[in-house]
Amino acid sequence: MLLQDATSRQLEQAAAVNHTALFRQEAAVLGGNVFSRGGLEWTSGSPQVPSMIAFPALGPEQAGERLDELMHFYLRHPPKGAGCWSLDPPQPVDLGVRLLARGFQVGWRPHWMALDLGQVQTQNVSPWGLSIVRDNISSLDKVKGLPYAQVIIPSERTAEMPGQWTRFIARWQGKIVAHSVVFLSSGPEGAAGIYHVGVVPRARKMGIGKAVTLAACLYARDKGYRYAVLNSTEAGRRTYQSLGFETIGEGWTWWLVTDRLLAHPPSPQEVKLAEAIGQGRLDVLHALRSQFDAAELNRPMTNGMSWMQLAVHGRQPAAGEWLLGAGAVCTVLDAWDLGWKERARQLLHDDPAAANQLYGEWDKTLLHVAAERGDEELTRLVLGAAPDLRLKDKAYQSTSLDWARHFGHNGIVELIEGSRPPK
Repeated sequence: MLLQDATSRQLEQAAAVNHTALFRQEAAVLGGNVFSRGGLEWTSGSPQVPSMIAFPALGPEQAGERLDELMHFYLRHPPKGAGCWSLDPPQPVDLGVRLLARGFQVGWRPHWMALDLGQVQTQNVSPWGLSIVRDNISSLDKVKGLPYAQVIIPSERTAEMPGQWTRFIARWQGKIVAHSVVFLSSGPEGAAGIYHVGVVPRARKMGIGKAVTLAACLYARDKGYRYAVLNSTEAGRRTYQSLGFETIGEGWTWWLVTDRLLAHPPSPQEVKLAEAIGQGRLDVLHALRSQFDAAELNRPMTNGMSWMQLAVHGRQPAAGEWLLGAGAVCTVLDAWDLGWKERARQLLHDDPAAANQLYGEWDKTLLHVAAERGDEELTRLVLGAAPDLRLKDKAYQSTSLDWARHFGHNGIVELIEGSRPPK
């Protein structure tokens, strides 16, 4: 039996089932184990391999205890890192806050897509001379610039059924330029999962990514599958849409940096404080007031966030006010995101240099943030403090004006250009 006549929600669940089965088999191939504790399933990982937590289904009464068991496991057996995947809404709905409290950081949001394979669009404009073959054996480690080249394809003896794992490799002008993987899950929620679609930089925007994805889809259709499912990046979405994939929902991921956990595992009281901030539990916060001084509330959490950033993430302005009263620092961006616009204006008025403060791992300025969001009101506020428009982010080495142009926010482009002094 395989999935038939599915709703969008059933297709999301099929994607989760497919991912879970894939994580289990990857763990077995790499010599790891799979653990299950009352709605929480994770792979062991290793110092060379991350652990994967597959779509928790926890009740609010048991979630804390189960997650504490997971963290104790990681402290005893540290993996390379860990990733937790969830559909939306998570189970429980505050799963993200509970994970952040224990050292995880917010990851990207998977964009779930599905395709009825009977409706797949087979028109493919790919370069002349492109060849695509099934190949589970060749090593791709030395293919320069190929995403997911390190992926290991399990052998048939470890699979649950013949042909469950199949990789397609594309060659053009005598060289490997792309690949994709299809993983077949069985049962009433069985679907074909498309993974690891990667194209080398020199061969992108030529239809090659579409071609290797189509090969995987046609293989699954020939195997009798009705649906293919995947999670897409923003860059890949248009390619998948051209094949007939449609959006079915978005999920959540959270990621653990093991070194941070080992350097500063959160104490039970820190976990309690973080959960209270993220959930807006003022009764708990008032009870904890005497246990944390201002210095402690201005040290980063295990995951690198500030306590105020946790209040922002949880959309808990009342918890933010409690932190302020306890001596925690509030940045201009914190105040803006908590809806304290007058406070943000006052902070910039008192310290105009705050307009050049850098945020996050990418060293984004306030103007970078405004350009990314398309927030013209924040742009005007920051420009009033005469920021340094030459500052570039660390990831793309681009100015805020470059970001505004990239995201197509023309109003912000005009505001920034209009604020530059004449040459």
